[in-house]
Formats: sequence, structure tokens, C-alpha cells
Amino acid sequence: MAARENLFLRSAAPVRDQAVRLQELLGLEPIPDQSGAGPDQYGLRAAARTVPGTLGFLVQPNLHVETDPAPEDVQAIDGYPIEIDIWLGRDVGAQRLEARMVFDYLVQMWPDVPMLLCHDLEELVVAYRPGRGVYEFPAGTTMDAPDAPLWRDWVEV
Repeated sequence: MAARENLFLRSAAPVRDQAVRLQELLGLEPIPDQSGAGPDQYGLRAAARTVPGTLGFLVQPNLHVETDPAPEDVQAIDGYPIEIDIWLGRDVGAQRLEARMVFDYLVQMWPDVPMLLCHDLEELVVAYRPGRGVYEFPAGTTMDAPDAPLWRDWVEV
């Protein structure tokens, strides 16, 4: 599977409601064939803004959450129940730029929703906390416990 950008939201709203809200805000359309989607998964798409191509979105529950993790298993994303995977496919640089543009727009439109943007479920890119603002993490910061001192102040737990 190609690398994806992962946007995590800390919201109590149902995944379906967040998918509809995202669709309306970004002018997305449903991906026509959703036969491979699992329960509570919603595929959406739109034209990319910076390069020719289609930007895909998969809105789903965050299935990577560790329930009651041991200290060495804590992840920055554990407190974020909604995941939005974003992919463009062939150009990871453009994909990362497109995902960051989505993140920045959603911060403006959903100022009450904490969010994290990760690259390929590994690198923690940027966080938003209401009342604190946006924070860009140093390159190579992971969402895993060893890097917790770098992200603890910017992550909702």
C-alpha cells in the first residue's frame, strides 16, 4: 500500500456525521464503489488543488487506539477517535502538501476540534489544540511513546 497521510480528530460526533461534515466543507463526493468499505467507513474524493489528480479520503474510526496502554505503548493518537486517511498516490510530496492544506482549512472551520496530522502512521507532522494553536513537530517525530516528551504538551489525551 502506498503511503498515506492520516488526520486524527478528537470528536465525540459519530464517524458518519464527521464524514458528512467533511464532505460539505471540502466539496467532496462519495467514491462510487464502496463495496469494499467496512462498517463505519466512508470513502470520499475530490480533485487535488496543487497537481492534476484525485485526492482520496477514508473517514473511519481510529482502529489504532491502544486501550489502557502500558507506558511504553502510549501513542499520540490514542485520544483521537476519528481517523481520516488522505491519499493522492503517485507524488508523496504533493500528497503531503494537499493533506496539510486540508488540515489548515479544517483548523479554521472546526476551531473547537483538536486534531493531529501524521504521515503514514509513523511521523507526527502537526497538531492543533483549541486555545493553544498549531504546532509543527521536528522532522522525524514519531507518534510513539519514546517521542512523548516532544508531543505530550500538544496532544489531547
